[in-house]
Amino acid sequence: MQAAAISGLTAGLASGTATGKSGADAGGPLTAGVAKRDITPDNGGSFFGYVRPDIRAEGVAIRLFAHALVLSDGERKVALVSADLGKPAVRDAVIEHVRPLGFDRDSVLFAATHTHAGPNSPGDWIAGQIGDAIAAADANRRPARAGWATGTVEAGNWNRSIEAHLANFGLDIPIGEGSPEDHPIDPDRARDTTVRMLRVEGTDGTPICAWTLFGNHPTAFTPSNTTFSADFPGVARQWFADRFDGDAPTTVYTTGRVGDQIPRYDDYGQYAVAERTAIRTERAMWDAWQSAGGDLSRNLSVGGRATHDEYRGQEVEPGKPVDDDAVVGVPTLDGGENGPTPFSGLELEGKRRPEWLADDVHGRKLPLAPAPYSTDVEVQAMRVGDQLLVTVPGEPTVEMGRRMRGAAAEVAPDAVDDVAVVGIANGYNGYFTTPEEYNKQDYEGGNTAFGQYTSLLIRNRQRDLAADIAAGLGDPAEPSGSRPSIPNAPVGGGDADGEITDQPARTVERMDVVTLDWAGGWSGKDRPVGQPFVLLERESGSGWETVTSDLGLGFVWTEWFGDYTVRYDVPPDLPTGTYRLRVNAEKYELTNRRFDIAPSTGLRVRGVRAENAGPGAEPTRLTVVAQNPPPDPEENLRVRPVQPTGGTVTIEVGGEAHEAQWDGDAEGWVATVEGVGAGDTVTVPENGLVDGLGNRSGAAVDLTVGSVATLDWPETMGTGGGDPPGLFGIGTFPT
Repeated sequence: MQAAAISGLTAGLASGTATGKSGADAGGPLTAGVAKRDITPDNGGSFFGYVRPDIRAEGVAIRLFAHALVLSDGERKVALVSADLGKPAVRDAVIEHVRPLGFDRDSVLFAATHTHAGPNSPGDWIAGQIGDAIAAADANRRPARAGWATGTVEAGNWNRSIEAHLANFGLDIPIGEGSPEDHPIDPDRARDTTVRMLRVEGTDGTPICAWTLFGNHPTAFTPSNTTFSADFPGVARQWFADRFDGDAPTTVYTTGRVGDQIPRYDDYGQYAVAERTAIRTERAMWDAWQSAGGDLSRNLSVGGRATHDEYRGQEVEPGKPVDDDAVVGVPTLDGGENGPTPFSGLELEGKRRPEWLADDVHGRKLPLAPAPYSTDVEVQAMRVGDQLLVTVPGEPTVEMGRRMRGAAAEVAPDAVDDVAVVGIANGYNGYFTTPEEYNKQDYEGGNTAFGQYTSLLIRNRQRDLAADIAAGLGDPAEPSGSRPSIPNAPVGGGDADGEITDQPARTVERMDVVTLDWAGGWSGKDRPVGQPFVLLERESGSGWETVTSDLGLGFVWTEWFGDYTVRYDVPPDLPTGTYRLRVNAEKYELTNRRFDIAPSTGLRVRGVRAENAGPGAEPTRLTVVAQNPPPDPEENLRVRPVQPTGGTVTIEVGGEAHEAQWDGDAEGWVATVEGVGAGDTVTVPENGLVDGLGNRSGAAVDLTVGSVATLDWPETMGTGGGDPPGLFGIGTFPT
């Protein structure tokens, strides 16, 4: 029966759109609202990720937000919430904020994006902001239509524990020796490749929300990072919004089967890795949005059910017991590949008991220490139209997620076409691996805390809830209680005055970095809540126009004992002109002296290829090859195209100038010239290369026909950013 259920799920995914089925709980006319709130705290706290309390926040790279979508079918309403946090640690407080509005544990799905660059200890203010986002979304509800679709992410992630994954298929390959190509079914089965999206728009076609689910660790920002960051989900939200000329939907990004999924780390720095990962994810988001557009419905049933269970030493299936205490294994010391620890050099992943000493509960785990996870777990199932969402209070691996989907699909309502697993939702109790993965004792198995059958308890409760929903969505929650007060924000106060201490250069070329220093209040408290802190403005005939701000991309600001520095990575297509940076502190405003943005003169001509243009020895087809200036990993932030495109190149041959035109197929600038061949010298004069954006090369350069220099580009930063940082971020620990 499970195979049949999975087959049905596959068919549903292939269609990529809602079918519009209705059942006993057929929904009435849909209403929907969305809202977001800033949840970025002040500087000085530690981060959720990498267990490094000695590494503290000194600023902000990508602002942290909570996003809420509220849907009502006329009888019941649900809230789907996602916050840029490592875990949804403040669920209880959030529920208390929204009980007076008619929400309860059944109807609020609270997920975290799982950014490792969020605060380690979110408190009452963040809980209040999340509650306020739900309240605002509820108040904003209006007539809407919605539908589900999927998109495929190409090369966006990889499985960091491939040997453990392959153990699901009977393969016992030593740690470090496995490959996706060893997969007996499909190498892509080791990855989560599917973005699921709920497209919500008003009945007038105005976009409202893109609720998005995908499994990939937001760990582009590495253990050495010292800035709060929403990581690649925050960048993907921005890229997706930029697709829309007018009103853009609010993207509620939610993490799925994330346990063993990590970015590819194939760019020069953490911000660039976040953006490259986001670009790949966002393409699938856009595909899903477009696919859903042809099959939107006003009649979607919504409703949820939640339950609690406890790890109390019971059997979850006959002969399959769990522990009543949380225990992590020795491989935990190593950290994951994307989060190396000071102990990574010990190479503890895969360290386990011999099979003949396996324990009934903990299998082959070598226990290390008690884990800080509650024995109480909360599991939820929520129906939104023909999609059933089942939650995991932690990090399910991609294969365990498949098994959870299959189990819930067996008993799901007939009107449900697809089941999706939402990770890091409603609580955090560690990792959830399959028993086969667990006994491999890679990092995820070491962090599966209640024994080799930990995940089966969650799977069973998901299946029970799916069956309950098949019997009916139940009664709506009644409003109760009064809303708690929200503490004052930790930022938005700060000093009453600031002073610029260092100005930007008077002229800044594209692809360079603009920096500004000023003195202000400590701990970053000068920053306003929900508003830009630093804006880039361009002079126009009517005054100054805002181009972008630190709420967008390409900004990072830091602060140390009241000394602030902001830097902005100037993109290659920023319009030239006169600019300024404006500091928009809560209690003061600063503007620097004007500076000009000019075209880059850093384009580098690497050489010229030659081939005959036609029959005979002449003429010769010359193709000029060039690159953009290489980014500086210590200064630049954003993804940069390696090669400029468009425009022309002037080639001088024997005192005669020839104009080479951009040819996309040739990946260079092409001109046909007589009387020149391999080994001859040609010249590109000063500023002789001008690309389609107006950026140009610098000094004149002589080229030997047929020779192309090696690309000058920084290496990719590598998985996890290399060796872990030393104590307090000074130096590194060797691995």
